[in-house]
Amino acid sequence: MKKVLSLLLTLMLLMGLATTAAAEATELTIWSPLTGAKADTFDKLITAFNESQSDVHVTHVSQGSYSILRQKMAGAFNAGNMPQMLVCDYIDVPLFAQRGMLVDMTEVLDQTTLDDFFSGMMVDLTINGTVYAVPYNRTTQGFIVNKDLLKEAGIDRVAASWEEYYEDAKKFKDAMGEGYYYGFAYFNQYIYDAIAASFGVKMLDENGNVNLINEDMKEMFSFFQKMYEEDLLVMVPTLSGSFAEQFSPFLEKKVATVFQSSSFVSSARTILDCDWGFEYMPSGKAGYAVTIGGTNVAVSSTANEAERKAAQAFLEYLNAPESGATVFMEASQLPVRKATLELDSVKDFCAENPWTENLLAQIDHAVVANPITKNIGDVYSLTNDMIVRIIYNGEDMDEVLGEFTETFQETIDSARENDEYVE
Repeated sequence: MKKVLSLLLTLMLLMGLATTAAAEATELTIWSPLTGAKADTFDKLITAFNESQSDVHVTHVSQGSYSILRQKMAGAFNAGNMPQMLVCDYIDVPLFAQRGMLVDMTEVLDQTTLDDFFSGMMVDLTINGTVYAVPYNRTTQGFIVNKDLLKEAGIDRVAASWEEYYEDAKKFKDAMGEGYYYGFAYFNQYIYDAIAASFGVKMLDENGNVNLINEDMKEMFSFFQKMYEEDLLVMVPTLSGSFAEQFSPFLEKKVATVFQSSSFVSSARTILDCDWGFEYMPSGKAGYAVTIGGTNVAVSSTANEAERKAAQAFLEYLNAPESGATVFMEASQLPVRKATLELDSVKDFCAENPWTENLLAQIDHAVVANPITKNIGDVYSLTNDMIVRIIYNGEDMDEVLGEFTETFQETIDSARENDEYVE
């Protein structure tokens, strides 16, 4: 009987120790804008991390969109109850950093790990020499091409420059006739940034003031105005929704090419029933240019020492080459670390999926986001409005550009006055 009691006491003691250990696990909450397949992949990685150890437990709370995340973070910051970690857009990192909402990532990850991230993805995450986030779910711009439709029109190339883009658009219209378009102009702020960079557009003058009424900007808008007026591209000002909802003319095979973020490649892989490709954005007088958008992971400034240590463990798991391979191959997001490309599984995947070649090669053409993008909080909606008014509505270009120059300048001036301006 004594032996039985001793055994029971030992078991109870062990169970108590286990319960204590479990209770001592550091809890981390991470907010994100992720939904759909991206959220599923993220949750899958979090579950695997939680099951791999007992020291840290991560809970993911999706806010449903970038805009809602921004609103929630602003409120949480003011209330002093931010989550310990967050997944945020590349254009939000500078603003959050300037407001003191994020910690220096060199306090969380070692320099060897930080140096393994692609440099083109770090430019917008580094503010005044300090790294405030690391890449996770990154994308670039390009245009998705229906190669079967081009062949039907007698076009055997993919336009490499804006001059070729216009030439091929004319040829396509002549061959296919009414109701067919070479391009689908889904212009949002993200696509606009890459196109503007290729045209050599500068948003600020030599004195650091906003100046949208410049020759490069007018040349760019005139180019697309002309194409729209000549019925060479169709433009539907749809700013949200799935790939199918945004690009129905493309899916109906009435349009040969469409500008888009690489984040939609995963949709293209499942719903396109043609020979398609993800191609370089055409080059302009400034050459090829893309910005690297998408989400990044950061640690909030309110996280205590134990939570920062726990965040380090999670980030090391999340950014391991194998985890990056999962995000790349399942969600078609860019690999964020060089080591990921050395994995045999990734090499095999790239060999089987030719669209990955351009996707990866464009990383070399990454440029830093322009000052407007980095300093205007609602730049997405404002830029979309500007584009629609000039190209789709046909409003006077100088008047619209002048109006938005004043709007953007007011915000830039305010940021400078409050010492929140991001170079």
